Amino acid sequence: MKFNLKHIITAATFIIGMSSCDYLNIVPDNTIELETMFETQEQAYGALSTCYEYMPNWGWLNNSMSLAGDEFIVRLDGGESGNPDRMPGEKLMKGWNSAQNPYLCYWNGGKNASALYVGIRYCNLFLENIDKVKDITDEDRKDWIAQVKILKAYYHFYLARLYGPICIVDKNLTPSASPSEVRLKRQPVDVCFQYVVDLIDEVLYDENGNEKTDLKDDRPNEFLGMVDRTIAKAIKAVVLLTQASPLFNGNAEYYSNFKNVDGELLFPMEKDNEKWKRALDATKVAIDAAHARNKKLYKYNADGGANIEFFDKDVWGKSEIVEYCYNNRYSILDPWNDELIWGYSNVGSFDQGTFQHASQCRRPDNQSVSDYSWQWLCASYRMGELYYTKNGVPINEDQTFDYDNRLDIVTIPNDTYHLGYMQPNEKTIKLYLNREPRFYSWIAVDNCYWRNQQTKLEMHMKYDEFPGGRYSTKQDDFYWSGIAIKKLVHPESLNEHAVRMVRYPNPIIRLADLYLMYAEAYNEYYGPDAEAYRYLNEVRKRAGLPDVETVWSDGTIVKNINKHQTQEGLREIIQAERLIELSFEGHRYFDLCRWKRAGEFFVSSVKGWNARSGRTYEDFYQVTELQARTWETPKNYLFPIPLDDINKNPSLVQNPGW
Repeated sequence: MKFNLKHIITAATFIIGMSSCDYLNIVPDNTIELETMFETQEQAYGALSTCYEYMPNWGWLNNSMSLAGDEFIVRLDGGESGNPDRMPGEKLMKGWNSAQNPYLCYWNGGKNASALYVGIRYCNLFLENIDKVKDITDEDRKDWIAQVKILKAYYHFYLARLYGPICIVDKNLTPSASPSEVRLKRQPVDVCFQYVVDLIDEVLYDENGNEKTDLKDDRPNEFLGMVDRTIAKAIKAVVLLTQASPLFNGNAEYYSNFKNVDGELLFPMEKDNEKWKRALDATKVAIDAAHARNKKLYKYNADGGANIEFFDKDVWGKSEIVEYCYNNRYSILDPWNDELIWGYSNVGSFDQGTFQHASQCRRPDNQSVSDYSWQWLCASYRMGELYYTKNGVPINEDQTFDYDNRLDIVTIPNDTYHLGYMQPNEKTIKLYLNREPRFYSWIAVDNCYWRNQQTKLEMHMKYDEFPGGRYSTKQDDFYWSGIAIKKLVHPESLNEHAVRMVRYPNPIIRLADLYLMYAEAYNEYYGPDAEAYRYLNEVRKRAGLPDVETVWSDGTIVKNINKHQTQEGLREIIQAERLIELSFEGHRYFDLCRWKRAGEFFVSSVKGWNARSGRTYEDFYQVTELQARTWETPKNYLFPIPLDDINKNPSLVQNPGW
């Protein structure tokens, strides 16, 4: 969030300090503190802010789910990757998770996660007491109540997509509650999703289905990031899309024996295709709401060249890809731009530890300065292959791309396509030529250019080269895979001083996400046609790529002609587009899980180039296993509930495999 969060220390103390899994349901028996929290509007605003403090953290390496998956490779020495208290998302993928000591445990807040049930209880406490505030306008009271209900719904949803069936905490119980009331059981996943949707609808619509305006839909700049009606509609769309997806929609393959203590099945056994229709309708409502707010896919405002950095003025208008690269780079990094639906910015500029700091390269004139530029968070080899060719199709499906010889070392051509992004006449491999603009905008490879504050750096990833490579003064601070990530680093950021780091909100939901959700849901329900392609093509157009119908009908380019005309083929195209467009933004792990495809990707080691010791091109461009990963299906699709909670609550059943 962009606003200042005022933490209510006294409330946190007596709520979090309770034992066992009481955080699920018991309201603190301390009327003095409660009355104090809601005496004035200012104090109540502090309570509202505290409800937001439990938002899952999207910006910090040591608190974020974004490192889960196979996109990122961290510093692989003992001080970082080997430290059990650092970067828990990575630890999930190494097989370090357990029910005894779960990593990123959003169930109870263990191992650097937000304690979402505590957050839910704060929300309940707020809703039960906000009417006591005397000096608040009716408009603000309604708006705050609506915000907290949406947060409460979102926290339940976030738990459900990690744990599957969860305990629903609609209201806090008093200390006098009976043992049977306290021992909550898990609810079937469809019940959980429906609870979330009903709570969102309670905010958005009256009993006759007419839209309510209690929740504001336009926030002043100082309150950007706080929930509004467009955000609420977008959250609802994400919830319903998740429910419709294969992991949760008729998954007898994984969960036919997953039952509550009373024998109740916790997953539906049969697929319900109407869930895709509900997701489609909700996504269209969210898109229409965004359009009504003048939300649109981001386009960089060059202002006739006035806003172009001096080092790009000579290539602007000459390079075939530079405008598309600017559009895509700044779509993430231009703070609070028109594409952003919901952003998270509760990350201080002066504190180190963000994805931007870890991804930022070093200044070539001062290689030892590591402040705000750790130069080691990098991309896996798989991500380097993920992006399309310049024709807008996967590298293994483009007849014009020399896929079988993609690792051959070649000279970078001095042409207009690579102008401004690859260093002409230097060496690279075929894999890194003739790729789509998003590749050059978001990925950095050996002998590419990296735009930094008032300079365009020449990147060098081989051993004893700089910036980017392993160097004698910093043996561990280099891009271990030899493939860096530009997407998360603002081009005007510079290391050494916090004031030179441009702060931007981490995107939780942006319009391109909604467009691809619409394409996915439409194809799953109706199959391929012009409407299925409509928003998909908008995303591709912004990326500088031809329409789906055009390229996939061209037998001189694609190997599998008319692939887009079958539901299965279009599904592959949409999923690939989503994995590219939303790469490194925290979506890949959740998408591959909901599609039941995690086992295809997460079971194998993450790879990169031989950046540790490769001094020559021949030695450097060796595909190298960098870190072993582990994944068990179906076990790892759901997080474990802490064993301590299972032991203390006989009504709780553990997730399969844990």
